[in-house]
Amino acid sequence: MSHYRSLTVVSMKMYFRNKQGIFWALFFPFMIMIIFGLLDFGGFNAPDIGIDDRAGNSASRALIEKLRGPDGDDPIIEVSHGVESTLLAELDDGGVDAVFVIPEGFGEPGRRSAIRVTTDLRRPQESSVALVVLSDALEDLFFEELARELEAVPDRFLIESRFGIEQTTIEGQDQGFKGFLVPGIAAMAIMQSGIFGVVFTLVRFRAQGVLRRLYATPISPAHFLVGQVITRLTISVLQTYILLAVGAVALGVTIGGSPGAWLSMTLLALMGGALFLSLGLAISGMAKTEEVAAPVSNIIALPMMFLSGVFFPVDSLPDTVSRVTQYLPLTFLADGMRAAALEGAGVTSLGPEFLGLAVWTALMFAIATRTFRWE
Repeated sequence: MSHYRSLTVVSMKMYFRNKQGIFWALFFPFMIMIIFGLLDFGGFNAPDIGIDDRAGNSASRALIEKLRGPDGDDPIIEVSHGVESTLLAELDDGGVDAVFVIPEGFGEPGRRSAIRVTTDLRRPQESSVALVVLSDALEDLFFEELARELEAVPDRFLIESRFGIEQTTIEGQDQGFKGFLVPGIAAMAIMQSGIFGVVFTLVRFRAQGVLRRLYATPISPAHFLVGQVITRLTISVLQTYILLAVGAVALGVTIGGSPGAWLSMTLLALMGGALFLSLGLAISGMAKTEEVAAPVSNIIALPMMFLSGVFFPVDSLPDTVSRVTQYLPLTFLADGMRAAALEGAGVTSLGPEFLGLAVWTALMFAIATRTFRWE
């Protein structure tokens, strides 16, 4: 145990004495977080409208078609169907921007039909667009028909006399693009620390003969590797806490909310650190020099950075691409971090993410044990 403890202490001292390494390990993801957070790509998007069509008649179907807009044009709003209770839960979580409930008997002569609209106070722009589109659709669809039926009624009373909009609002829990970004950046930082920190350290040690001299001492490879593992996993957890705290303070993102969520984030940081540490060891074993290690590391890390849901959802990618990227190791880590940090997900509800990380860790560790060498 003394060998393990001594090498762990030495590894920790070597890391924390490298002020430039610490600076860039935290500064780079911090700057990306702040820049993308200030740009606020989630400021406005075409509204996603959930519709509960309780009428199911020709008038309601005609209204929905009008809401969708002309065929071939980019839709002003996106329409999905469902039951009101389910749609309201999606509205609360940020899955849709507004909910329209079309009542039974909609459009029947001799009665006034009021469409019930529920919007989110956190999305004023999308809510306004949804209401304007709904009002225009009602007017465009029924104005001429009503004018023929009620020629003596002034135009401004046509919609009000037969159709109405009843609006209610909620304040949802979705935290927008900033909330999406912060846990993704924390996951990305774990990947970078595991890959680039380990790869360049070991390649440099090997080139300088440090590993050869360690190999000649009474310590075993296990002692050295365990010291590196403990050091990197400790750094992964500390790095995650710091970046999440910065996101909460600088961008106003609500993180965690329960001890179970923080336990999940800690375990995810440990498993993610172990995974990318194993990947870094595998790369360092295959790359003989820093000139080779740098492009190999970037070829692996950069695609994951942009395809694993760090900056935008995986489901926004083309279907053929998202089917593959949803199984990338960083995708499992980013999805798990986001669920724990924003939704308060506990360990038991993150089974797929932990399983994915475990499978990738086992695979990378098996490759690392075969490729690692002292010289």
